[in-house]
Amino acid sequence: MSSTTLFRLSGLALLIALPLQVLGFVLHPPSEQVADVLQPAYGPAHLILFVSWMFALLGLTGFYARQAERAGVLGLIGFAATVFAAAYHFYLLLYEAYATVALARDPATQALVGDGPLAHGAGALGPLGFAVVLAFPLFGIATVRAAVLPRLSGWLQIISVPALFLGALIVPPDAPAPFGTMAAAPIAWMYYLLFLGYAMGGYALWTGKERVREPAVRPDSDTRKS
Repeated sequence: MSSTTLFRLSGLALLIALPLQVLGFVLHPPSEQVADVLQPAYGPAHLILFVSWMFALLGLTGFYARQAERAGVLGLIGFAATVFAAAYHFYLLLYEAYATVALARDPATQALVGDGPLAHGAGALGPLGFAVVLAFPLFGIATVRAAVLPRLSGWLQIISVPALFLGALIVPPDAPAPFGTMAAAPIAWMYYLLFLGYAMGGYALWTGKERVREPAVRPDSDTRKS
């Protein structure tokens, strides 16, 4: 398989990841409290988000490879951190889809989820659990600096995490979720921007319209006037 085909497939994977990410949050109940965990859509919503991350990770391999030479050490670090973040999301989403639902269904263990000690992946990484999202702007900075794929793709990755904090200031934590889902929650804002950035890079890979900077062409000596 040629490198062109591999890049195109990577781009397609990133394009597929975006609508799946949106669909997952649209189906997600408005919170992760026991009453919402017991809703039929809770498990499927997390599985859809899991599949979205699978496509994203497949696509990001080509995303990184296409700009690796220009992205340098920062690109390598950002990509490695993003892979780790994706792996952590795999764990969290499968935990929420299966373990959390099973605990919520048993009256004897319901208190362990929601706000309990086994909620949100049972705190697998402790205080570092949230720090994994810092991989997103780091890889975005590398993308902007490399200037191979659209710079807006990198900027969307960069602003995704600040958008989460801004959303948390705008939307009170106890505010009722609009539309009865997490589709408009601040955490969703971050992932929409992030996956939109991935999709923009994916579109460039799919169409072959990367911004590869070519060296300036100097006129040949035989074209000069004698």
